[in-house]
Amino acid sequence: MTQEKMIDFALSKIGRAAYSMAYPARLGPNFYDCSSFVYYALIAGGYLAKGTAIGNTESLYRLNGTVLKEIYSYKEVRRGDIFIRGIEGKSAGAAGHTGIFLEKDKIIHCSYRANGVTITDMERGLAYILDRQRSNRERYFRPQAANKNLSQMIIDKVGMVVIRVATNVRTAPNLSAPIVACYYPGQIVYYDKLVETPTHLWASYIGSQSGQRRYLAIREKGV
Repeated sequence: MTQEKMIDFALSKIGRAAYSMAYPARLGPNFYDCSSFVYYALIAGGYLAKGTAIGNTESLYRLNGTVLKEIYSYKEVRRGDIFIRGIEGKSAGAAGHTGIFLEKDKIIHCSYRANGVTITDMERGLAYILDRQRSNRERYFRPQAANKNLSQMIIDKVGMVVIRVATNVRTAPNLSAPIVACYYPGQIVYYDKLVETPTHLWASYIGSQSGQRRYLAIREKGV
């Protein structure tokens, strides 16, 4: 199972890798930080391709809707899921943390406090790391096999678009993703990212009420 390959990689680093945020030390195999550790685990599991750029908690958030599927309740968390601590857009560096669930109330992560990869459960201070309640500061994601037909390029760009025709707002840059709202002609949408897929160009932003990243198709490719 892809999930078990990811977890096998994570477990193999216990006692064998120390903590460092410095570059290039954080790229392993002797040192990782929390996010590089999760990136390499996702690669080991086949969720990300070998050679994928190793990012941070912010770039992990941007995988939502493709490699990661958001889980909206701690009750739904299961083995192989990933947590991210820190507000999206403000979680870089020491402001964020991430790791992998071995089961509910039991995680494996690379931490400064433990100076390396460690397993943490309720008896070993999990309540110090996680609230175990979803919020804009603590979110949960389930890795999923990437859909090669939905490969995408994410461009950091601030801008605005004037809606010309009624346009659905979705949870992912995918026409089959759930619709959560709709914009109508004349309305203005401000975005902080553009996402290019094989079929559409999408504007993306964080919803003011939901706190979640949203997407709307603003142009068909080739149009």
